[in-house]
Amino acid sequence: MTTPRNTQKPSTVEGLAKNPIALVAGGVALGAVIGALIPRPQQEKDLLAPVGKRLAEGATAAAAAAREAGKAEIDAILPQRDAAKEQIGKIIGSAYTAAKEAASTKTDA
Repeated sequence: MTTPRNTQKPSTVEGLAKNPIALVAGGVALGAVIGALIPRPQQEKDLLAPVGKRLAEGATAAAAAAREAGKAEIDAILPQRDAAKEQIGKIIGSAYTAAKEAASTKTDA
C-alpha cells in the first residue's frame, strides 16, 4: 500500500530549502571543526603573526575608544538625572507644603 505524496514526511532537502540558515550554520561549524583539526605549518604562523598582532591592537584600541565614549555619554546623562531628581524633589516638597497649608486652612475655618 502506498501513501499519497502530500502526506509523506518532508525530505531533508525540502527542510534545508525552507531553512537555508541552518545549512550555512552547519557548514560554518563543519569548517571550524576541520580547521581546528588541521595542524598549522610554521610558515603560516610566521606569515600571519604580524596580521594577528595588528588586528588585536586595533580591536584593543577600538574597545578602549568605545569604553571612553560610553563613559563620556554616561557622565553627560548623570548631571541631567541629578537635576531631574532635584526638580522632582522640589515639586513634591511644594505639593506637600500646599497640601499642608490647605489642610491647616480648612481646620482654621
